[in-house]
Amino acid sequence: MVFLNFSHLIGQKLSPVTWSFELLKTKGSDYEIVAPANIKNGWTLYSQFTDENGPVPTAFVLGNVTVPFEEKSKFTKEFDPIFEVDVIKFKEHAIFTHKVTKAGKNEVTGYVTFMTCDGEKCLPPSDVEFTLKF
Repeated sequence: MVFLNFSHLIGQKLSPVTWSFELLKTKGSDYEIVAPANIKNGWTLYSQFTDENGPVPTAFVLGNVTVPFEEKSKFTKEFDPIFEVDVIKFKEHAIFTHKVTKAGKNEVTGYVTFMTCDGEKCLPPSDVEFTLKF
């Protein structure tokens, strides 16, 4: 008899965008948060810097402060018929990075807020929390 444990899925939304987070040491007490997003075919993820009249932009919060992350992936900027404005978006994958200093802390906590659309519909903004140990 085989038992499968799906308890980790309870309350978890299925999303066309999946995130992972990693903390890489760069030099001394300096580190870099690397946050890749894998985007299901046909869906898009929006930049932090897209038009304010468009979709909810991706936003990263560390502690209680929204901080800009560097966007290191190829993006497209195009007119979006859903929002009727030019938007900056990623397809398939996106990588975001941000430099942090340990400064006596044992971990860095935060979350990313993002919205995703497939050209016909958009999902409400979602938050994904992370905790990274130094």
